[in-house]
Amino acid sequence: MANLIRKSIVAGLLLGTSSMASAATLSAGGVEWDTIDINGVQGTAGTIQFQQWFSDGSYGVGSEGQATITETSNDGIALGAGGFLTGVGRIESLSDGRNFFDPTFCQNGPNTCELTVAFGGLLAIGTNDFDASNAWLNIYFDDTPDFGLSVNSTSYTKFAEAQDGTLWASFDFSSFEFDGNGFESGDVEAYLNIVGGNSDVMDIFDGGTLRDIFLTASAQFNNDVYTNGSTGEFTTVSTPATLGLFGLALFGLGVASRKRIAK
Repeated sequence: MANLIRKSIVAGLLLGTSSMASAATLSAGGVEWDTIDINGVQGTAGTIQFQQWFSDGSYGVGSEGQATITETSNDGIALGAGGFLTGVGRIESLSDGRNFFDPTFCQNGPNTCELTVAFGGLLAIGTNDFDASNAWLNIYFDDTPDFGLSVNSTSYTKFAEAQDGTLWASFDFSSFEFDGNGFESGDVEAYLNIVGGNSDVMDIFDGGTLRDIFLTASAQFNNDVYTNGSTGEFTTVSTPATLGLFGLALFGLGVASRKRIAK
């Protein structure tokens, strides 16, 4: 395992170095990031941390018509069919190739903004089976960071802070494939379709199909109704799948030996 970790870190450094040489910089909605050029193909990649729980699905409606987590849907319920997978989190990186050793996607410098995440509507209909037809995921930009520097066991209490920024992007789920151990642990692969948010962000990510973003994620409940330390990785669909798989492996080395549950 030690050799694998060392090789992965070295590979990550080489990937980051090569990306800096060929990446193009994009900016939208207060955020700036680099595309990654692999064999001439441009794309955007990012990592996410989140906490999730099952709720009763009592969501609200935001100022732009997007679904939102409310005080009621913030309450965790027992895992199982009939519950709606719900969660909050933050984006940790967004193709931060401009400075590999001190990366930031904030246009005004490190720690001057945050991109937070809220999601829900993933209805559990049976063991290892979810209905994503009404599922949603929102990303918010906030130039006054207040959600916190990391996601922990009490992040669910900051559901309001996760949603008090400007709606940066809103997605629905085109697909949601869950491979798990009941409701306790597993992995997910999902495709997201951008449907709202900042107009410049929509222009950048809208690929003209229902598959704009490819998301992989994992977590586990640890015999609680709230997860802790859940992680994920996403890429634009135009980015080769190998990049997404590599990024997830590198980001998830710390939890790779544990059983996991999907977002």
